[in-house]
This record gives sequence, C-alpha cells and structure tokens, in this order.
Amino acid sequence: MEAETFDQLIQRAIDKEIEARDFYREAARRVTDRAVAEIFEEMSQQEEYHREKLEVFRFDPTARIQFQRVEDFSVAEETDDVPLSFEMLPKDAFQLAAKREQAAMEMYLKWASVCENAEVKRVYEELAEMERGHKARLEELFVNAAFPEAW
Repeated sequence: MEAETFDQLIQRAIDKEIEARDFYREAARRVTDRAVAEIFEEMSQQEEYHREKLEVFRFDPTARIQFQRVEDFSVAEETDDVPLSFEMLPKDAFQLAAKREQAAMEMYLKWASVCENAEVKRVYEELAEMERGHKARLEELFVNAAFPEAW
C-alpha cells in the first residue's frame, strides 16, 4: 500500500474518531441526567483512546491494527433513531449511541466493500470491528435498561 494512501485512510478514521469524541463530550455537557452524562463521557473517552491507537498505527509502519471480534446481535438495526435531548433517559442514550456506532461500522464496511487493495480493505474491516465492539457494548446496556424485566 502506498504511504500516502495509507496516511489518508488512517487520517480519515482519526477524523471520524475525533468527530465521535466531540459529539459524546458535548452530549455529556448538555444532558441533565447525571447517569446519561457519565455514559456519554465514557464513550467520549473510548473514542479518544481509539484516536490515540490510530495515531500510533499511523506513524508506526510495523504496527498492526486488529480489534477483538464480538458477536453482533443487530439490536441497533431494529431500533429507531432517537434525537439527542437534554432530558433523555439512559436507555435512550444507549440507543442513540448504538445507532451512531452502527453508522460508523457500516461506513467502514462500505469502504471495505468497494476497496480493491487487499491491505486497505483489511484496515477498513478492522476499523469496522472496532465500531462493532462499541455497538455491541451499547446494545447490551440498552437491552438491560430498556427491558429490565428480562433480568
């Protein structure tokens, strides 16, 4: 893979992590429910951690990017979009965040599906796995909050 192409690919992923971090950080500041604010702050920190990990990967050509594989139960795909509001409940915060992670995962999978370079495709697929991990965690939190009777 050409160095310039690789750098552009990783920079695009870093920009997406920064965008997500900033969204969650701003959401944490705006919501009134302290538990919801903590959820968004934790997500902001995770996005920052992934940004840092991508920065290391970007500047270390010997590094490999690989994320843990998780099962995708497609909960987010079966739920509606929830608007960000100051008074949102924790279950709605989980739902909103899971939908955002779903969109990011789908974006990387789309990029991978049209990529002809095998190395670049693999990187996009790993980035999709990173987002799938976020999504799976948020879906579990959503299910537990939205359907406590299932406990």
